[in-house]
Amino acid sequence: MNILIAPFINALVGLYHLFGNFGWAVIAVTVIIRILLIPLVLPTLKSSKKMMLLQPKLKKIQEQFKGDKKALAAAQMELYKKEGINPLSGCLPQIAQIAVLIIFFSAFNMVVNYSMGKGSLEAVNKNLIPAFQLKENYKMNLMFLGSDLTKSPSQIYKAGTDMISFVLPLILLIGSAVLQFWSSKLMMPATKSDQLVVEKVTKDKEDDMMAAMRTQSLYMMPAMTLFIGWGFNLGILLYWFMNSLVMLFQQLAVEKKPMVK
Repeated sequence: MNILIAPFINALVGLYHLFGNFGWAVIAVTVIIRILLIPLVLPTLKSSKKMMLLQPKLKKIQEQFKGDKKALAAAQMELYKKEGINPLSGCLPQIAQIAVLIIFFSAFNMVVNYSMGKGSLEAVNKNLIPAFQLKENYKMNLMFLGSDLTKSPSQIYKAGTDMISFVLPLILLIGSAVLQFWSSKLMMPATKSDQLVVEKVTKDKEDDMMAAMRTQSLYMMPAMTLFIGWGFNLGILLYWFMNSLVMLFQQLAVEKKPMVK
C-alpha cells in the first residue's frame, strides 16, 4: 500500500460507490480536501487581510525611509513582527496544494486507468480497504455532464465532437483561470498602490522591477492554468476548478469577517 495515495484512492472509490458517478466523487473529494486544509490555509488568509489593512502604515514607512533600503526593510519587518504577520506565510499552503494535486493526480490515474482496462486490478485493490475493493473487469461511469473525464480539452477539440460536449471543458478551463485570477487579486489587494508608492518613493529600478513582477504574477497563474489545463484530462480540471472555487469562497469569508484585535 502506498500511504500517500491510498487515502485518495479510497475516497474516490468510496464516494463513487455512494454517488454512482466519478465526477461527483471528484467534487466531493476536492471539497473534503479543502476542509482538511483549513487549519493550514486560514492563517495565510488572515495574514493577507492584515497586510491589506497595514497598507497605510507601510506607505508612511516607505515615505519616511525613502532612499534608505536597509532602514526601510528593517522598519517593515519590525511592523510585521509587531502585528504578528509573517510575509512568507503563504509559501507553505501553496506547496501543500501542489503536493496534494500531484498525489490526487496519481490516485485519479490509477483508478481511471484500471476502469479503462489499462491498469492492474491488484495495484488498485492493494490501496483499497476490503469494503471498497473492486472486482475483475469492474467498469466505472467516467462520464460527467455529457463529457468524458478521461479526455483533455485538446483531445475533445481535435475529435471534432458536437459543441455540447465541449461546454464542460470550456467552463472548467476558463473558469479555473478566472477563479485563479480573482483569488490572486484578493491575496494581493494592494499590488497597484504598492507599485505607485515604490515608483514615487525610490528611484531604484530594482524596486520598480519587483513591483512590476508582483503585478504580472496576477496574470501568470491564470495563464499557466489555461496553457497546462488544455492538455489535462477533465477529471483533473474538475478537481482544479472546484479547488479554486472553494478556496475563493474561503477567502471571501475571511474578507467579510471583521478582524479581532
